[in-house]
Amino acid sequence: MTAAQLKSVLATASSSRFPWGQRHYFSREQFEADLKRIVAFYRDRGYPDAKVASFDARLSEDQKSVSLTVNISEGDPIRAERIELIGFEPLPEEHRRNLETRLPLKPGQPMDRALMQASREAALDELKDHGYPHASVRLGDDPGSSDRLRVLSLQADSGPLAQYGPVEISGNTSVSDDVIRRQLTFRPGEIYQQSKLQESQRKLYQLEVFDFVNVEALREGEQSAEVPTRVTVTEGKHRKVNFGVGYGTEEKARAEVDWRHVNFFGGARSAALLVRRPGAVLAHGRTRLHPRHGRRPGDHHAAVRARGRSSAGRPPRDDAVVHVRE
Repeated sequence: MTAAQLKSVLATASSSRFPWGQRHYFSREQFEADLKRIVAFYRDRGYPDAKVASFDARLSEDQKSVSLTVNISEGDPIRAERIELIGFEPLPEEHRRNLETRLPLKPGQPMDRALMQASREAALDELKDHGYPHASVRLGDDPGSSDRLRVLSLQADSGPLAQYGPVEISGNTSVSDDVIRRQLTFRPGEIYQQSKLQESQRKLYQLEVFDFVNVEALREGEQSAEVPTRVTVTEGKHRKVNFGVGYGTEEKARAEVDWRHVNFFGGARSAALLVRRPGAVLAHGRTRLHPRHGRRPGDHHAAVRARGRSSAGRPPRDDAVVHVRE
């Protein structure tokens, strides 16, 4: 264990070296509780024999601060001899082997409780990503070939194979349900995959229309072969304006205004207008159609371009471009 790891769990902390920094005052009761925390910290990380061998508290010459030294005897850790996966037959063989290599706890490492729980969560997520949303995984701990070795087992109950059910959408006001459904990476009737809920949530955030998005499965504890889902959104401000100033060797001082509309004429279309150098009428705008990519029958595109001139009489580096796409 490193000193930084141990300090992170202690209530006793060092004061800032700067006069304006935070001050921490020594408490005997708090320090004694910290000594117990150190022992508990080691035991949770596979060192059952760890103990505080000694400690020293020294006052400074001006009697205003104290220097603390703690000596720890770690002892030998209890290590994982091997890790067994039991009940994971529903997973494809390749995915099962891949899961074994991805487990946070590896054979030979100390039996760290945090890594053991992380391994259980990784195994559970793998089952939920292969159509088993009601799966459960239990940790087993058995004796190994010596007193300092243990066999960790991950015992799975996959439950029934399930598929996506109906999708419920709430919280949207100006953005239609169809726009939201087009961003979902799953459809009712498909085999359930937990990762697709997270991916759908990410895609909805990318529209930049919503301040909050949550995509969740419902009634996971009922062992149903059909899992309904709920999409909850909160729409943000559709119009956004940013201001900026800058300085260039040719243009000298300049200002910039960036205007965007993330629900331009509905449908989660995005339009932007960038205006630079107020005296030169320089702008750039665009609209982006999120729900579908590429051009569709009936799409039309228009561009308006305007140029200003620089102070030296040369064409400016920027021009005004406005794209309209419906």
